[in-house]
Amino acid sequence: MSTRTLLNLVLLLAALGLALVAYFKPGVKPVDAPLPIITGLAPEQAGSITVERLNRDPLTFSKHDGRWFLLADNRELPAADFQVRALLRLLETTATHHYPAGSLDLASLGLQPPQARVVMDGVDFRFGTTDALENRRYVQVGDSVYLIDDQYQHLLNADWPNFVSRQMLEGRGAITRLELPDMTLTYSDDAHWRLDPAKEGVGADALQTLVENWQNATALLTRHYEDGAAGETVTVHTRGSDEPLVLRIVARTPDLILARPDWGIQYQLPGSEADSLFTLPPPAPEPAAESPGGTAAPEAHLPEESAEPPAAP
Repeated sequence: MSTRTLLNLVLLLAALGLALVAYFKPGVKPVDAPLPIITGLAPEQAGSITVERLNRDPLTFSKHDGRWFLLADNRELPAADFQVRALLRLLETTATHHYPAGSLDLASLGLQPPQARVVMDGVDFRFGTTDALENRRYVQVGDSVYLIDDQYQHLLNADWPNFVSRQMLEGRGAITRLELPDMTLTYSDDAHWRLDPAKEGVGADALQTLVENWQNATALLTRHYEDGAAGETVTVHTRGSDEPLVLRIVARTPDLILARPDWGIQYQLPGSEADSLFTLPPPAPEPAAESPGGTAAPEAHLPEESAEPPAAP
């Protein structure tokens, strides 16, 4: 065997050895696969949620006809769907580590008593403190304690208005009458919107757009109603509801704040949306007239009048 052939063989074996080291990574502890928390309950099967916190009032949710509601002040209010989904994700969460509850000092982990509890149809999640090294939260389910990503702190600390649907007309039918401070729109028997007081040049599309803006109005935040001086109101009549929705205009700038005193909450929207809710959109520009040849005729320009009267002949 020649020296070149021997050298090539040595290099080949060295490369093969490096490849095996890179693949098997001797001495490196393999990362454990995320461990699912077995609850026996799928998110779509849940019908009730109770949240208990040390420093907040409890939250109670229930599902009727496929929709979630929040019980607050003895009323069932439409719940914010994305907030409920965040809680339901607990049923599918995974853990990086788990331990038998009997082998741990539960009090030192904030689990006895727990910092918060979330109970879904009998499945009990008990929340403790966070792990100092990985910043993951201890959660006890049954006889096991898990370390999970800490994605629930804001949900466990938020006050109940944060869980009310941001869509102001959630659960209501189509608008039939809209009473704004300076105009009223009424849906007539001939399937047209009537504007009072009437304004020349306002088309049906503009009225329909304004109504749709209210029908779909969605807030960025919901908060406790801060009762103050009486302001202007908006009254919305909707199909299928005997009682109209009455909103109080708390502020228009820098944010638009509309209060619902009967629920004790207020909606916060961007101030830029005030125009779309209180001002009729401008009419669409009329298409340019076409010349006989099929192209738009150039606009005729009259000569500008001189500021000075013409000289006498």
